[in-house]
Amino acid sequence: MGELKAKDSVQLNYPVDYVYRTVTDIASYSQWWPHEVKSELEYLDPAIIGTRINVQNGPFVKWKSVVSAFKTNRLLAIDYVEGAWTGKTAWRFEESAAGGTKLTMEIDISCNRLWLKAVSKIVNLSRMHSKQMSRIFANLGKYLEQNFEEYRAQQSSGGISVSGIDHLILHVRDMSRSAAFYKDVFRVENISNGNGETSLKFGSQKIMLVQQNSNHVPNKDEVIFRMELNTPLEKVRSILKDKGVEVITGPLYAKAINTNNDMFFIKDPDGYLIALRSNNRG
Repeated sequence: MGELKAKDSVQLNYPVDYVYRTVTDIASYSQWWPHEVKSELEYLDPAIIGTRINVQNGPFVKWKSVVSAFKTNRLLAIDYVEGAWTGKTAWRFEESAAGGTKLTMEIDISCNRLWLKAVSKIVNLSRMHSKQMSRIFANLGKYLEQNFEEYRAQQSSGGISVSGIDHLILHVRDMSRSAAFYKDVFRVENISNGNGETSLKFGSQKIMLVQQNSNHVPNKDEVIFRMELNTPLEKVRSILKDKGVEVITGPLYAKAINTNNDMFFIKDPDGYLIALRSNNRG
């Protein structure tokens, strides 16, 4: 008793890429989920898997969830790991022949509160969840309609879609002093990366501190920042070629490219080096 299982679907007349972007944008949930359901990002992992979300449905039902798997434009799996509910959920995305999207939400969870188990004996929680999903799908449809022109404008621009900046790099004279400054002043989390590097976590972003030598002057052949991309890798290469942007190659970058074949490097007009990494293999 107390188990909740349901599978609900809706047909949306929008491209699967647009629907996938919207559903995986956890920060947008407040715009199209019912007002009684609150979702808060605890940690946004640049690799998506491992992203942690705190959820509250009404005043008493709270749980923690973690993104456990994803396939671009196909799947977003979220596990409920702590709190009122534990179990698994999944959003599934299926492109229809007419260019629309069939969106399915599957849920298989169990409640961990005695009062919820008692409620489940007199109320069909699975049916109640499906009714709530009907509201969510309706709100999502309205949200997609409101923002579709912006999406189309982005697509027609021919540019690369960036999901965020993973980290910035600062070369510092005194690693301990700099790390202590940021931790004391901004209450950031310090993470030792080894090799004389320390990362300072600001929410989902990081500043990487690198020890500079006494005679060191930062130069333009050092990565200034890395961009996380939504655009598929092969499309990124095609766009860069069309725009006359050279992909940097050579022994300095061979190790990074060989160990991260989803990452490569370009330079901006001033010659500053930028790392590009796509989670979307296309």
